[in-house]
Amino acid sequence: GLDYAKDQFSMGNEANMQGDYETALNHFLEAEPNTEGLAINYNLGNAYFKLGQIPESVLHYERALRFDPANEDVQYNLSIANDLIVDKIEVLPKSKFQIWWRTFRYSLGPDGWAKLCIALALSSVLLFLVYYFSHSTNVRRLGFFGGFLGFVFLILAYTLAVSAENYRYAEKSAIIFTDKVDVKSEPRGGSVNVFVLHAGTKVDILSQEGEWYEVEIASGAQGWIYQDELRLV
Repeated sequence: GLDYAKDQFSMGNEANMQGDYETALNHFLEAEPNTEGLAINYNLGNAYFKLGQIPESVLHYERALRFDPANEDVQYNLSIANDLIVDKIEVLPKSKFQIWWRTFRYSLGPDGWAKLCIALALSSVLLFLVYYFSHSTNVRRLGFFGGFLGFVFLILAYTLAVSAENYRYAEKSAIIFTDKVDVKSEPRGGSVNVFVLHAGTKVDILSQEGEWYEVEIASGAQGWIYQDELRLV
């Protein structure tokens, strides 16, 4: 249950502080089935990294980022782990605006944006009430335009909340777990090999056909991988 998971997580932290990473990992794995979020995945990623299990480490850092995409500690540790994998894929360039927008878009997460939605909704209602009941022209004007702007920002915050929720639970990616994988041109074993990937590399899932996933890597290259070769983030 939840109490057991909390105890295991606590014991994992204690073992981690003592440098006993294998014991820490076992405790975190015991806590994982009843725990969700940034902390459990970040700690699992760190434990796997200390034990030299890089694909597992990358997997859990990526899972941690689903809960807090802008977290600098996770991003930094993930970058170190990625430096240790075989594939060095050239990432498609992004503009400064794209980088800023991604950071802003996921900065609060779905829960944070949802709370902001509630605050904006209450503010808009109060301002419209001021507009409705006030006898002062200036106050009524302030109430109307303030309520209108609050409603506009409410729509924006709601859109960002949905976007962050989709990123956490709908957008699919995976980590290669086989030492060397031949990425196929079609979803069948006898098709042409289009490129090769190695353990620890992240791929985005585009579609699924039976036991095959159509994937895309950071450079934009696409192909098909058998489901046993990867683990979903």
